[in-house]
Amino acid sequence: MLTYYFKLAWLSLRKTPLLSVLMVSTIALGIAAAMVTYTVSYMKTKDPLPAKSDRVFTVQLSVWGPDQPYRTADGQEEIPEMVSYRDAKNLKMAGKAHRESALGLFKMMSRAEEQAQRDAQMRMIRTTHNDFFAMFDVPFLYGGAWSEQDDSAGNQVVVITKTLNEELFDGANSVGRHIILGDALMQIVGVMDDWFPIPKFYYLSSHAYRDPESIFTPLEYQINQEIFSRNDVTWACWQDIEDVAFSDFMASDCVWLFYWVELESGSDRAQYMDFINAYVEQQKQAGRFARENLSRLFTIDEYLRWAKVLSNENDMAVWLAFAFLLACLLNCMSLMMTKFYGKGSEIGLRRAVGASRHDICWQFLCEAFLIGLFGGLLGLLFAQLGLQLVQQIFTYLNANIMQMDLRIMLMTLGLSIVTSILFGLWPIYRAAQIQPSSQLKSL
Repeated sequence: MLTYYFKLAWLSLRKTPLLSVLMVSTIALGIAAAMVTYTVSYMKTKDPLPAKSDRVFTVQLSVWGPDQPYRTADGQEEIPEMVSYRDAKNLKMAGKAHRESALGLFKMMSRAEEQAQRDAQMRMIRTTHNDFFAMFDVPFLYGGAWSEQDDSAGNQVVVITKTLNEELFDGANSVGRHIILGDALMQIVGVMDDWFPIPKFYYLSSHAYRDPESIFTPLEYQINQEIFSRNDVTWACWQDIEDVAFSDFMASDCVWLFYWVELESGSDRAQYMDFINAYVEQQKQAGRFARENLSRLFTIDEYLRWAKVLSNENDMAVWLAFAFLLACLLNCMSLMMTKFYGKGSEIGLRRAVGASRHDICWQFLCEAFLIGLFGGLLGLLFAQLGLQLVQQIFTYLNANIMQMDLRIMLMTLGLSIVTSILFGLWPIYRAAQIQPSSQLKSL
């Protein structure tokens, strides 16, 4: 019987093609606007490391001096989100975490060994420890992370991304080959597979939606080569460091490294925090960390919210988009009312030959279902076009933000069908109340 109702619904849609297209398009536009906004918001705020989100933390220390505390706009004293090289080295040597890694950055001209010097390009180079790759579940296409010996010695080794490997080596296994950073010959030990954490939580909230750096090398290599440009990275000092030597800068309390740790389990957080507090007290006794101890551990989600990467603005945009969807659905309900009432004579005739109100309701429910289905399919197409447009406008954002996964696609279709039926209930109810006698008299 349901097949018969769908057949009647399909014939009804074909009898009024202009009105049917208008209803489907109205729903499609509302669905597309809502799902484009929801997709971007969802991709920007999803957990970038779900398997470890409860046991990976960033460390923040109360490193400021006695006379120059940093305060927020509301007057609260705040501590830096980065740590000094001196503290990063001390924490790493203590080895209290399951995995731990400092993260630095520098910019340099780079090219493949086979390329001419004129083909070199300026690239951002991520400096870190080898624990970085296992801590953040970085997949490898070829090779792997550098060794502990490379870490401690600061050897001339690199891990590159799949994208850079395709650009320089046509996607071939480049492990054992070399690239040139500045004038230094660097051996490739690993090629990362596709890895686009969204948000890119591990370094600076302002970079949260950009692609990962294409070259990774040991932090100690950067230190050994005394590579540091104050114009290329974010850093902060409470001391006067004008014209100091590189070694003095590294020994200072100037902060420029992010420090991340992975614990065995989330329950170890308090124990590691006790270690941090003990470290702070130790440094105070050595004449450092003169201010109140406000040191802390942030999970990824806590850090992103503290840094305002995850803000209420995303929620507001989603609510506005769904308000537009509601307006479209109300318009569609008005069109359904017009159409179903226009079929009064047909309803009267069907009722006269034995069709019940139940039969009329099922026919129009099937029609509302088809309107929602076609509106959802067209809305998916509009949404994809909308996401491509957003990608063209915001070119600095990671392209993976503008992708609808299968869950969102199914949600789009389901939302379109359910809302079409819900907003069709009133027109269906009114249509089912039409009296056959009043309609038959007019025939």
